[in-house]
Amino acid sequence: MKLFVVRHGETDLNVKELACGISESILTEKGRMQAQALANRLKEDKAKNNITTIYVSPLKRARDTAAYIEQALQLTAIPDARLHEIDFGDFEGKPWNNPEFLYIHKNPFLTFPAGESFAKVAHRAYSIIEDVKHKHTGDGNILFVCHGVMTAAIYTYFKPFSAEELLRLEIKNCQLLEFDL
Repeated sequence: MKLFVVRHGETDLNVKELACGISESILTEKGRMQAQALANRLKEDKAKNNITTIYVSPLKRARDTAAYIEQALQLTAIPDARLHEIDFGDFEGKPWNNPEFLYIHKNPFLTFPAGESFAKVAHRAYSIIEDVKHKHTGDGNILFVCHGVMTAAIYTYFKPFSAEELLRLEIKNCQLLEFDL
């Protein structure tokens, strides 16, 4: 069984370089085009990918991205709160180039004030992966539609990363990743 993972399309807060964890944001025109292009690609590769189930973060930008994929694959995504983005707490909606923000971001065990740590996100990621592995044995492949930090956490389930390597990991909008479950 395979797990496909995609980050949502570009959003208004991505463009403004603001920390956007659990805050709602909307897809830009470019983000909608990215989502449509991804959906088209998934439709073309439908037989090869054999995606039978989609799980989606309940945040609007992920749901809106998933809507394109749902239409292309004729599937209905299942919302799962474990896929929501990291909670940046007091930094939500603020510039992400703030030195304090960057210091916490570089240290996976530090918690954002009134938010959560990367380690907590990884715990949620590992939980849903384990559940999916046990629930969907042998009946097609799975797609998660989620967020950048969540996708990085999912990545760590399948490949070990040093803190430095993790920081260099770039998850692009609508980038499709594939893992063997």
